Amino acid sequence: MRYYLRKDTLIVRGDFRAASNGVDGGLSDVRSILNISVPRQFSDDAALYINSMSMRNGFLEPYFGLLTALPITNLCIARYDYVTVFVTAAVSDRNRTINIIVTCERPLTDAALLGAMMTVTEAKMQVIAARKLPGSALSTDAVVVACEKTDGIPETFAGPLTETGMRISKAVSHALTEALVRFDNYLLSTWGVTRGWSRGNPAIVKRHRPSFFIYSRYGGDHWNEWIPEDCPYYPCHNYAEQQCSFCYCPLYPCMDTDLGQMIDTPHGEIWSCMDCRLVHEPRVANHLLANPEAGVLELKSVKKKNI
Repeated sequence: MRYYLRKDTLIVRGDFRAASNGVDGGLSDVRSILNISVPRQFSDDAALYINSMSMRNGFLEPYFGLLTALPITNLCIARYDYVTVFVTAAVSDRNRTINIIVTCERPLTDAALLGAMMTVTEAKMQVIAARKLPGSALSTDAVVVACEKTDGIPETFAGPLTETGMRISKAVSHALTEALVRFDNYLLSTWGVTRGWSRGNPAIVKRHRPSFFIYSRYGGDHWNEWIPEDCPYYPCHNYAEQQCSFCYCPLYPCMDTDLGQMIDTPHGEIWSCMDCRLVHEPRVANHLLANPEAGVLELKSVKKKNI
């Protein structure tokens, strides 16, 4: 799975089996999932607009698409092991638009995909209840749950008590909570009103990129937000010129023995690339930014030409 931004559109790419209650949704094999930011007074045909944006970005069917009236910079991304969640959220006492995209690196049956949608909805409503928002608000919420079509026996359940469902539930809860904070700051900076969710932190208003959170077990289980500015770990790869656009490598685990190896840990074997500098070399990183679906071999070729 790869994801990236193109102007006002989140693009999630992969070889997925997916379920969606969005525009032209259902159960389908898809290669692209889009969350497209539209103007507040948008009144065009949603299906036609999504189709035009998909073609503009070079993607043909099959795809699933969602629309949001929020700037894509309000997007919150939460990664919990093999589950990644993307959330945009706008709420009021009368209306609610929350878009949630979930991707899972493990295969799921169609029944498990639908069960995962229920898990997403349950986690979403718990966050809404905690914010004391009326559950009866007019909702245009949409959910896409997608699993990668990898080898292995598909999981048959994804309820909140399963390992996958637990990860989905916690990632949705965290990403939605943070998305509501960013929406509150959006209200404050745009119209001068607030619902009091910003926790008195005006710095969030100034962020010019989507927010990325990863569930970390380093120093105790917790969510960690990636903020590249003034990073206390820089340069983490002992490489003074390292470029940090890809702090969390989109190639991981690449399983290329030129770049890393399997190591033993108290939790079992994991792929270690602690000595890899590939996506941190400026020319390679810039190439990946311009060509976000580039693979390991292509990037190694770019690095070789740079030597």
